[in-house]
Amino acid sequence: MNTNIWANVFGVMGIVTSVIIYQQKENRNMLIWKLITDTVWVIHYLMLQANSVAVVTMVAMARSVILLCQNHAWARHKAWLWVFLGSSFLLSLLAWKDWTSGLVMVASLACILAFWIGKPKITRMVSIPAAAMFLINVALNGSLWGTLNESFLLISAIVGVVRLDLKLSKASKPNQKEKRSEPR
Repeated sequence: MNTNIWANVFGVMGIVTSVIIYQQKENRNMLIWKLITDTVWVIHYLMLQANSVAVVTMVAMARSVILLCQNHAWARHKAWLWVFLGSSFLLSLLAWKDWTSGLVMVASLACILAFWIGKPKITRMVSIPAAAMFLINVALNGSLWGTLNESFLLISAIVGVVRLDLKLSKASKPNQKEKRSEPR
């Protein structure tokens, strides 16, 4: 098979696995699905020679591995955050193609911080503008599957915020009727 066919196969696989990420309640499950998805997308983007997206996705893969090992003291060291931020920044500069590479750089740095914080609500909120930035990059780089994927990620993050975060916020606030009926 030629490269385009394989790029399409990995693009479809990437979409299927991506949709699952932001629907997870637990940070560990988000990271596992993120790692699986990132592996598939690196292959896809390398086949399309969209190197700026591929290199920041490789950094995301390494970050996910370290964050999944948080039960070990070495993986909790704050230096890892700076390693990931610095490597993503440097690799983004080295793989610079045009102004859209700047979008990837900013989105990647934001995602590194969000996943490092380890709170799914924050990760979902940061993922909304980040997915929009990646969407612009992959669309202009000619990745149909990447465009669809980032569109689905954007929608998935929004649905996750509404389904998991906004409902939890409403559930934790007593309604006005309950407040009045409480004894004083």
